[in-house]
Amino acid sequence: MKLTTAGLRTFLPALQDDPTAFRNALDESGLEVKSIDTDGPSTAVTLEFLANRGDHRSYFGVALELAARLGLALSDVAVEPLVVGPDGPSVSVTTTHCLAYTLTPLEVLDATAELPADSVERLTTSGLRSGHAVVDAAEAANLELGQPLQTYDADKVLGMVEVRASRPGETFTPVGEEEPRELAEGTPVVADEEKILSVAGVTGGEHSRVTAGSRRVLLESAAFDPVAVRLAATALGLSTPASQRFERGADPTAVHRGAGRALSLLGESKAAVRSGSTAEPQPWNGTLPVLPVDAASASAFLGTALDRAEVTERLAAYGFREAGEGRYEVPGTRIWDVKETEDLYEELARHIGFDVLPAGPLPASHGASLTPRETLVQVIGDTFVGFGFMETFTDGFYSKETLKILSPAAGHPLAAHVGIANAEDRRYSMLKNNCLAQAVSAVGANLRFKQERIRLFEVTRTFLSDPTAANGLCEERPVLWAIASGEREEGLWTGKSGPVDFFFLRGVVEEAALRCGVDLTVERLPGTHPLADSLHPHRSALLLVDGAPAGVCGEVHPDVRHRAGLGGKRPVYVELDFDVWSVRTGRLAAAPFREDPAVERMLDFVMPRTVANDQVRETLRTAAPEWVRSIDVADVFLPDRGDPGRRSVTYLLRFDSEPARPAEEFNAVLDHLVRTVTDRFGAEGVHLRV
Repeated sequence: MKLTTAGLRTFLPALQDDPTAFRNALDESGLEVKSIDTDGPSTAVTLEFLANRGDHRSYFGVALELAARLGLALSDVAVEPLVVGPDGPSVSVTTTHCLAYTLTPLEVLDATAELPADSVERLTTSGLRSGHAVVDAAEAANLELGQPLQTYDADKVLGMVEVRASRPGETFTPVGEEEPRELAEGTPVVADEEKILSVAGVTGGEHSRVTAGSRRVLLESAAFDPVAVRLAATALGLSTPASQRFERGADPTAVHRGAGRALSLLGESKAAVRSGSTAEPQPWNGTLPVLPVDAASASAFLGTALDRAEVTERLAAYGFREAGEGRYEVPGTRIWDVKETEDLYEELARHIGFDVLPAGPLPASHGASLTPRETLVQVIGDTFVGFGFMETFTDGFYSKETLKILSPAAGHPLAAHVGIANAEDRRYSMLKNNCLAQAVSAVGANLRFKQERIRLFEVTRTFLSDPTAANGLCEERPVLWAIASGEREEGLWTGKSGPVDFFFLRGVVEEAALRCGVDLTVERLPGTHPLADSLHPHRSALLLVDGAPAGVCGEVHPDVRHRAGLGGKRPVYVELDFDVWSVRTGRLAAAPFREDPAVERMLDFVMPRTVANDQVRETLRTAAPEWVRSIDVADVFLPDRGDPGRRSVTYLLRFDSEPARPAEEFNAVLDHLVRTVTDRFGAEGVHLRV
């Protein structure tokens, strides 16, 4: 918003046109200065406002801040009182999104009449002057006092005006547009018996707007629910001075004041007069909140001595009126952001000056312990870092161009997205429902910079389109993904070590599972998995943690590599579902410290290639007692001669060392495990190596 010191002097007559002092006062009031221009007849400044301070979006709101900060007297502008009567326009309000509503009939005397010079200066500086006196008066009232107004050509309004929710299939043509737009059902609108006149709090309609030929005008002054206005403006992709004000919470007590200011400007310029009483079908029926402030508590909170009189005086500077001993009424301009006593402490601190308040050291402590989820992320992330991976960060959004790397067919699980209707940059128009597309793109970007050895991982979220989800849009899924390409190791004196492959990445995940204290197994990746079409059909697998599906691992499909322009590179990708890992890693942070090392024993089985290592390991795990802490493959021996279809696999068993047990008990468990394995797999040629 752009303002001038000349415009502010209407409310602050004693304000000096000293750019340095003006800038300092704005900064100290918490009003961010984006730019300042001293070339014109008056200093002009462009301000950036806080999202929760709608009251700042007017000359009066900024003047109130400066008056409180500089100790200047605050003046007001002329306001003509409204006359509410039964002979006003026929209006009804049937939506709860309308907090207050008035409609005043006007007769236009001279549409080209000049408004008062100070109002014209404010409109011109802000780029809002239209040249029509009635429209400019409405804009000036909003600019000066922060109360948006809307105008309608009364001769284009058919029958009774109704403030209501839009109905299914209704359309609306905004001012300046030719084609109608379909409105979402439930959008708050102002309508006559035939058409929609405006989207409440956002913009007027093309078919009811005031023009140079308008002779009768309806002047609307109202207050609407901030959330409803924000949703309507977002759906339309429009941002207007009115919506920017209403979205941040308008003052429902200022409805009369805003319309009265426009009437005063029109009367002074002899541009229009009232032609009847004001209709008020919805007066504001709320009460202003009252908050307690104890001077002693405020002093302790701020670290400076305050008595009740000083608290009252400082709060009054911002419009907080004392409503009984130690109780203060919140003005209508602040009911949306001042909710509790601590908010009034902030007002006191702003008035005193944050630079004046005493400073002290920040409290220091060891902080809170990591949550189980944070511990899990740290352990798995450290594992990947240990294997040379670097953490990266991608956006939660991507474009249709990025998705073309995977090219999911219509109806494919990855084809459905939550889209961004009004994305300013089409490169970020969809919430990502997978990480593989961005991971492959990252490999391509590194290759273009001649970086051949790539190790990347990220902890992020995907957003799977699901209208039945709690948020009504999508299911959020926390994941860790990693991708690797290039040589497995660097700097070997023997030369290159060979490229990374599925088994390398699977080994990294197995190490992470070992550190998390869970059993990791693999199965063939089912064709129904969302990523099955994007990974190599013979070099991919479904990862299971304690038997539950917990991720995928595999080489990127040749078609995907081709679309990404990776040439002959064959990156491998892994994705872990943190929700499953979190449930299955209860032992991660809870295992007590043991002074005695675990008891270890080994079993070596000779087995044909038709029997998988994991099959035997799972059989051992199922048959073992609870005090067998872990069972892992320690070694695989492939004979150079003899039967090439056989191999020797060594399994390492770790037993709890507490309580102490005799050797005979360990031997009995080992005998039982050997019998179990040979009973199940003996017919296939599995036997204990001796």
